[in-house]
Amino acid sequence: MKDSLPPELTIKLDYLTNRVNPSEVFEAMGMYIDAYRDFGQLITNSVGVKGDFNFQLNDIQGGSVLSKLSAFGNKLDAALESACYNSAINTVEDLIDIDETETEEQVIELAEKIEASVAANMPNSFASPHIDRKNLACVLQLFSDANEKMKPDESVLLQSSGTPDVWSKLNTRWRFKGNPSEMFTGSISPHKTNLKLHVKISVNEGDSAWTFKCDSLKKPFSARITHKSWLKRYQQGLVQPIGPMDLIDANVTYDRYTPSTSGGEVTIKNAKIEKIVSINRFTGYQHELDT
Repeated sequence: MKDSLPPELTIKLDYLTNRVNPSEVFEAMGMYIDAYRDFGQLITNSVGVKGDFNFQLNDIQGGSVLSKLSAFGNKLDAALESACYNSAINTVEDLIDIDETETEEQVIELAEKIEASVAANMPNSFASPHIDRKNLACVLQLFSDANEKMKPDESVLLQSSGTPDVWSKLNTRWRFKGNPSEMFTGSISPHKTNLKLHVKISVNEGDSAWTFKCDSLKKPFSARITHKSWLKRYQQGLVQPIGPMDLIDANVTYDRYTPSTSGGEVTIKNAKIEKIVSINRFTGYQHELDT
C-alpha cells in the first residue's frame, strides 16, 4: 500500500502575454511564496509547535507561472500542514471583498477568523490556536507588496491538495495600509478570574470559539471552551441548551490589550473558558410569574 502524498499548496499566477516587464511576474511569485511561508510559520507558532515552516518548490509549469509547495522534509504533522493550507484558502476568501486593511481592529478581526479556521481544520490533539497580531500585520504587508507587482487583468489563484478541484482567487487589488512596526505596541495584561457570562453564540459541534457577553468586561468577546468534559456533555445533549438569559459562572483566562495610542479600543484576546462552574437558569420575569 502506497503512502499518501504530503499536503501541497499550489499558487497559479496568470499574467498578460504582452507584459512590458515580465521579470516582475517571477519576482511576484517569489514574494507570494515567502508570504505563505511566513503565514505557515504564524499558524505553526499559534498552536505551540516548535520548528521552522519552510517550503520546498516541487514543480513549476509554463504558460501561467504555477508553483507547487510543501513543507521541507515532511517534518510537520500532515494534519497541521493541511490546516495551514486550508486556512490560507479561507483567508484569501475573507479578503475577496475588501480593498484595504489598515487598523489594528481590522487585523484583530482577521486574526480571529484565521484562529477559527485553524481550529476547524485541525485535530483536537493540538493546542487552541492564538495568532500573534503584530506578526500577522507583518505577513499582511508581504502579501500587499506581492499584490503591488500584479497588473490589472492578471490573477493569482490558490489550491490546497485537500480540495484539488477548487481554486480560490486572490484579490490582488487588496492593500495593507498599516505600519506593522507601529502596530500592537500597547500593553498586554494577563488575567485569570471568575466571570458571569451570557452566551451570544454557542458552538454545537467541534471546539471553535463561542461568543459571550459579560457585564464586567463591558463588551462581547470570543473564547474557546477548554473544559473538554463539559463541552462534550453539552454537545451530546447531556446538558440543557443554554439560553440567552441564562448566566454561566466560569473560570476564565484572557489577555487584555490596551493600545498605546489614545482613542484606541481595549480588546480581549486569547480568552479561554477553563471551567464551567455552574449555570444559573433564567426562569422568567416577575410579572410572568404573577400571571
